[in-house]
Amino acid sequence: MPARPSCTVCKKTLPSQSALTTHMRVHTREKPFQCEICGRAFSWIISLRRHKITHSGERPHKCLTCGKGFSVPSSLAVHMRSHSGERPFKCLTCGKTYITSSHLAVHMRVHTGERPHECETCGKTFSSSSYLAVHMRLHTGERPYTCSQCGKTFAGSAPLRRHERTHSGERPHKCETCGQAFSRARNLVLHMRTHSGERPYKCETCGKDFATSKILKIHMRMHSGERPYKCETCGKAFSTSGNRAQHMQTHNKTQSYECLTCSRTFLTSITLMKHMRVHSGERPHKCETCGKAFPRADSLAKHMRTHSGEQPHKCETCGKGFSQSCSLLRHKKAAHGVIKWPQAACNQPQPPPPPPPPQPVDKMSIDYILA
Repeated sequence: MPARPSCTVCKKTLPSQSALTTHMRVHTREKPFQCEICGRAFSWIISLRRHKITHSGERPHKCLTCGKGFSVPSSLAVHMRSHSGERPFKCLTCGKTYITSSHLAVHMRVHTGERPHECETCGKTFSSSSYLAVHMRLHTGERPYTCSQCGKTFAGSAPLRRHERTHSGERPHKCETCGQAFSRARNLVLHMRTHSGERPYKCETCGKDFATSKILKIHMRMHSGERPYKCETCGKAFSTSGNRAQHMQTHNKTQSYECLTCSRTFLTSITLMKHMRVHSGERPHKCETCGKAFPRADSLAKHMRTHSGEQPHKCETCGKGFSQSCSLLRHKKAAHGVIKWPQAACNQPQPPPPPPPPQPVDKMSIDYILA
């Protein structure tokens, strides 16, 4: 009986020469089987067949817990772990666990820095072939995944699944600490930092820490003075698109938001929402150190500095630090005679214009301003 062939790389023994040829693709990463619809390539024909079902929309394998359908039984088996909480694949470096071995393999590249999949168009590299496949569609403009509800198209199946949750309201990622649920796992990871206090992104200018890279990027504009979002009506510029969107509502004088309790009107919906807490007494932002609650997140952030002793606002003249920017401005006026508002703070080359003539202010308005 002839000896069975063995792999020269990992020494594994295979039953036949054809099996050895197929096995070698594990090491060479050869992917000769390509999907004609989206261009994704696979090492084995059976993988391509399973993949093609994702384009047909057929999902015959149903989850008995939530009713979600899958194209292949193996996908259903992996999905069931989202209900059971089973995460059998553990990273030996950081202890993080995963539902599948492939997710663990991709994660390991965070530690090794390996990004073996390179875009031939722009040279950008990726840790997984699926990330590269989705990226390539930025160059081709291809969006093969269509939402059956609204017809919107997407470059990848994952963005489509996330979008579909806007129709279904599904929020499968739940915080075990407070019960808040999210439609995306990434949002849950970021939310968990509000409980753990983890702030891995540090400003190299002032040393302040942030929970996300996006918030750090916005914060950096305080130092650079960058305000990339400009109002097309009046030319005023803002550091975030959200602040610009809120400002734009002030130009729409025909639209107003009325409080159903006191009939007071507001130019923006977000201002009305904050005002409603005057009536409801709602203070959703709670200090985990002393238990004091606040109606607004920025009020809580300022309060937290009384515990941490943080004084991020420094006087350029004498070096004295302050926990709030308004305290720094009052200090500059009293101690150094500075009466101009810093240009980086207000984006104006001249001091602010004089205030309008005083208007009668009712008690509720005062209470709202103080809140």
